[in-house]
Amino acid sequence: MKNNFQYIVVGAGIVGLAISEILSRKSNGNILVIDKEKKFGLHTSSRNSEVVHSGFYYPKDSLKSKLCVKGNKMMYEFCDKYNIPYKKCGKLIVANTKEEISVLDDILLSSYKNGVEAQIISKKDSLKIEPNVRCKKSLWVPSTGIVDSHLVMSKLENLSLSRDVSILYNLELDSIQKIDSGYSIDFVNDDSIITTDCIINCAGLWAHEIANQLLENKYEVEYYKGDYFKTSDIKNINSLIYPVPNNLSLGIHVVINLNGEVLFGPNVYKIDSVSYQNDSRYKETFLKEANKLLVNNIKDIYIDYSGIRPKIKYDGRLNDFIIKEEKTLKNFYNLIGIDSPGLTSSLAIAEYVYGLIQID
Repeated sequence: MKNNFQYIVVGAGIVGLAISEILSRKSNGNILVIDKEKKFGLHTSSRNSEVVHSGFYYPKDSLKSKLCVKGNKMMYEFCDKYNIPYKKCGKLIVANTKEEISVLDDILLSSYKNGVEAQIISKKDSLKIEPNVRCKKSLWVPSTGIVDSHLVMSKLENLSLSRDVSILYNLELDSIQKIDSGYSIDFVNDDSIITTDCIINCAGLWAHEIANQLLENKYEVEYYKGDYFKTSDIKNINSLIYPVPNNLSLGIHVVINLNGEVLFGPNVYKIDSVSYQNDSRYKETFLKEANKLLVNNIKDIYIDYSGIRPKIKYDGRLNDFIIKEEKTLKNFYNLIGIDSPGLTSSLAIAEYVYGLIQID
């Protein structure tokens, strides 16, 4: 293995692989991607709803809004170019009370501000789109869809490898040192020491820990877990069905995948450490929420999988993506708190990071 690289990307989730792909396509430097797991995307990148979001939930000037709106288009174009299956199934956000209908008005205004096509439609028109939905009114967002995130990551990995990017799995970063020529990295499970001009830290759930090794002002990240339950009681759902969102999440929603399976999730609850152990204690809550969204009487659900989202916290508030070069650390780029809509935004995030590197 070489011991010096122009770029080292820490983390082979969908964001890390997207950054690797754009660097290999647009720069001449040699690139190394490292990940402590045995293959790409074993954490947040694959443990989610696999939804291509439209970008209307977030404040107009936020990175989440800008990168999600752009990333939505980029994801569909990428899938078209490389024949990756997806389904632009649209999303219904349902309202059954006056208060919820009022929230739909707020979301519609946000959609207009962010340039996302959306409209509030009647119960009759909602049922034309999705005969199984339970609502008085809904917000219809046609640009939302679903994708196979594993196939997207696999293509990004293959494109990177075809351009001589080195990707090393089962290699866990131990420490980073600032040196005159850039940075040196050593590893928990390897005696090698590698140097680099530039580090791009997109290590997902552990990105803040890596960043904090070199920063005086530390990042604080909280972990929020979400479970997904599956059902066989209903099939052939046409579109995604969401409740009105709350402050922490988009709410337990009806998820469909490209195989036609129907799931519900995720919920959200704070945890202290990373664990994907299945937990069925919220089953009754899921049943209650599922039957608020569907006219069918869902009776049988079972735990399928869970995911964990890293959320950056400042002064008690959960905030936007952090994507920046650290002022005190030249060529050290941190991507912190990349939760939803990270999958949708991934290609746009990569383009944004590449732009930061070029500016510098």
